[in-house]
Amino acid sequence: MSDGQIVPIALRRFDTSQPWGFKLQGGSDVGCPIHVAQVQPKSISGKSGLQNGDLILRIGEVDMQRASHEQARNEMIRAGNDVDLVVQRGGVAVKNTPAPQPEEEDREKFQEVTPKTYQVLQKELPQAEATGARPASIFDRRKQDRTAYTKTDKSGYNKAYGQQ
Repeated sequence: MSDGQIVPIALRRFDTSQPWGFKLQGGSDVGCPIHVAQVQPKSISGKSGLQNGDLILRIGEVDMQRASHEQARNEMIRAGNDVDLVVQRGGVAVKNTPAPQPEEEDREKFQEVTPKTYQVLQKELPQAEATGARPASIFDRRKQDRTAYTKTDKSGYNKAYGQQ
C-alpha cells in the first residue's frame, strides 16, 4: 500500500483481558497528531493490518484530528471489544528500533565448554560400539561406589554438591 492511503481497520477481541497490541501516541495536548507508535506483529492489531506510523483519523464515529491523547484513549475504552479505526497509512514517521545484536567482541570473552559427561561419553562410545555393548553409566555401578553427592542421608534428602 502506498503512503497517505486511507484504510479502515476493524479490531475484534473476545474480552477485555486480551490486549490490542499497539501503542497510541500523540494528541492535541502534546502538539502531535494521534498515531500508532508501535504494533506487535502477532497481536490483534498486527493481524488486522495496523502498522507503525498510521495516523488515527477516526475511532468509531469520533473524529480524532483535534482530540487529546486522553480523549483518544477514552474512545478506545468506550468502544469495548469491537473497535473500528480509520487510519492514514504512513501519516507519521516513526523510528523502527531493531533488536540489539550481540557484538562480536562479547563472543570472544567466552570459551567453549564441553560438559564432563559428554566428554566421557565421547571417550567410551567407540569402545562400546566395537564390542557391541552400551557406554558405561553411573547406574551400572553399585550404589556404594557412587560419588558422595548422589547419596542420600537417612531422611531421604539428597546431599548438596560438595557436602560430606
